[in-house]
Amino acid sequence: MDETRHTDAAPHEPAPRRTIRFSPRGPQTAARGRHARRQAETPGTGQRRRIPRWRIVVWCLEAAILLGVLEVAVCRRRERPPKAPPAAAAGTPAALVPALGEGAVPLAGLLEVPSLLVPLDGLASGSETMREAQLAFSRAGGLPVEVANSIGMRLRLVPPGTALVGSPSGEVGRGEGEVQHVTLVPAPFYLGTYEVTQAEWNRLMPRNPSHFPGDDHPVEEVTWYDCQRFLNELSRREGVEAGTYRLPTETEWEYACRAGTQTAFHCGDDAVSLAAFAEYAEINYRGTTPVGRKRANALGLHNLHGNVWEWCLNRFGPYPGDSRPMAAEMRDWRCIRGGNWYVPALDCRSAERSRLPPSSQGNMLGFRVLRSIPEWTGGAPPAPSPAPAEEGQGPGPTLGD
Repeated sequence: MDETRHTDAAPHEPAPRRTIRFSPRGPQTAARGRHARRQAETPGTGQRRRIPRWRIVVWCLEAAILLGVLEVAVCRRRERPPKAPPAAAAGTPAALVPALGEGAVPLAGLLEVPSLLVPLDGLASGSETMREAQLAFSRAGGLPVEVANSIGMRLRLVPPGTALVGSPSGEVGRGEGEVQHVTLVPAPFYLGTYEVTQAEWNRLMPRNPSHFPGDDHPVEEVTWYDCQRFLNELSRREGVEAGTYRLPTETEWEYACRAGTQTAFHCGDDAVSLAAFAEYAEINYRGTTPVGRKRANALGLHNLHGNVWEWCLNRFGPYPGDSRPMAAEMRDWRCIRGGNWYVPALDCRSAERSRLPPSSQGNMLGFRVLRSIPEWTGGAPPAPSPAPAEEGQGPGPTLGD
C-alpha cells in the first residue's frame, strides 16, 4: 500500500517543480505554486485537484491589469509639474491676429504667416499695453505680426519704443551692474519667435555642435563667432544685405523680453509662476528642451527666460551710473542673456546680465536671430513709453559693435 503511493507520486512531482523554477516571477511564485498544490490535495484520498489553466491565465491577466493601473497612477503623480498658471484660459480658444494680406509692406525673403493673439493670463502688468502696441504698429506700418523666412524660421514684430532696462534696487537676485535707466529703441525689428533650433542650424551649416540632440531643441555649444557665420550665411541665403540678420543688442533683447513689464520676469516677480514660461534648474536640471513648449510673453516670444543663454551683439559694458572699473581682459567679452536650464530662476530674470569671451562654448549657450527692417520707412507711432525709472535715469547706453 505504502509502496504504491510512493510509486504514484514519484513520476509526477519533479515535472511541475522544474516548470515553476523557470518562471520569470522567481522562487516566490514557485513557493506559492507548491502551497496551492498542497491545498488542492483532497484529504484521505491521496488525489489532487488541478487548477484549470484557464483560471490561472485569468488571474495573471487581472494581476497584470492591476499592476498597470498602479504604475500609471504612481508615474503621473511623480511627473506632476509645479503649480503654475495654465497655458491658456480654460475653454477660451486663442484668437487669430487679422492678416494684412496685400496691405503688408513687401519684405525680402519673408512671408506673412497666421499668428495667434497672445493670452494675457499669468503675464505681468504692462503686457496688455505692449500687445496692443504691437497690433497697432502692425496695422499702421503695414508690418505683419509674424513672418517666416525661406528656412522656416518664424519671427515676431517688436515695435519701437522707450526701453526701461535694469532692475530696481529692491529686486531679489539683483546684481550691482543692473542700474535701472531709460533708453530708446528707435526702430521696429523682427525677433526670432524661438531660439535658433538644430534643424534651422543644419540647413545652413555643415556640422551640428549640440550636446543635446533634437531637431526642435535649441542649437548650443556655439561661440559668438559661430553665430556670426550662421547669420552671414542666412543673409546670403535670403538675398538681403549682410547685417540684415544679426544678433540683438543687449538693450533690444531686454526690451523684447520684458514686453512692457517692469517685474523680475515677464510673468511677475514670483519665481514659482515662472515654471509655465521657462526651463531652469529648479524644474529641469537635465538639459535643453524643445523650443516653444513654454508660454510666450506679450509679444509672442518663447523661451526668453531659461533653456539656453542667448548671445547678444554688443560688448559688455557698464550701464550709466555704474562707475565700477572693469577688468581690461573683459572688455572684449560679449553679453549673454536669459539664463539657462542649468541655473536657478533668479539667474533667468529679465535684467540679469552675464558675459563671456566670444570664443566660449557650452551646452547652455545658444542664440536668437534679429532681422532688421530696412524696408520700413516710418509713418507709425512708437510704442507707449514705460513709466520713468526712480533711479539711475539718463541716456541709454551706446550700442556697441
